[in-house]
Amino acid sequence: MAKITALEPQERRPGRYNLYLDGRFAFALDGALLVAEGIAVGDEVDEAAVERLQANEDERKLFDAALRFLAPRPRSRAEVRRRLLAPRRNTPPPDADAVERVLTRLADLNMLNDQDFAAFWVENRERFSPRSARALGQELRQRGVDRETVAAATDPDQDEELALAAGRQRLRALANLDYEAFRTKLGQFLLRRGFSYTVARTVTRQLWEETHGADGTDRDEDAPDE
Repeated sequence: MAKITALEPQERRPGRYNLYLDGRFAFALDGALLVAEGIAVGDEVDEAAVERLQANEDERKLFDAALRFLAPRPRSRAEVRRRLLAPRRNTPPPDADAVERVLTRLADLNMLNDQDFAAFWVENRERFSPRSARALGQELRQRGVDRETVAAATDPDQDEELALAAGRQRLRALANLDYEAFRTKLGQFLLRRGFSYTVARTVTRQLWEETHGADGTDRDEDAPDE
């Protein structure tokens, strides 16, 4: 058995306390955990109780780390898991079960939901960097989103509309080009965004005609460039 000989508040971190066992620093604990556990100076704790307190504190740190990671934008469950399990210098690897408990707690608090994340990702791309349903699906799967959720969040039937939006974002940079150069550069750009050759060709022609009229678009577009 060990005796709790001191609980000292940390000066720079309000709500955190240094716990001392038999006159020696053991570890830091969150004040809320101290209250929940009813811990007080003079209490005697066995090894199992100390290990449980340490495990609870480690899990709290994981939860706080997950909140920091989620603060800038939504994330997928797999992204948060990878972040929490990532090795850190001079720190033992976290308990995988504790990580799963943190993920479940976040999901129960509606702070971690792959359907919401996929919807956010697609909407953000459509607004700022449109790309094809296939490209969006690849991005989401890379972030650990399952195929069923990806299929529900993406719509291949919108590819032409999204390609037009992506192409219009590039028109200023292509303003002084002739048709052949315009077609080549815009077409390559749209292909890199994951759109099919057919969609890229159709959209390129439409945007040229919107900005220049039909001049120059009567050439066979399937013929190789000279």
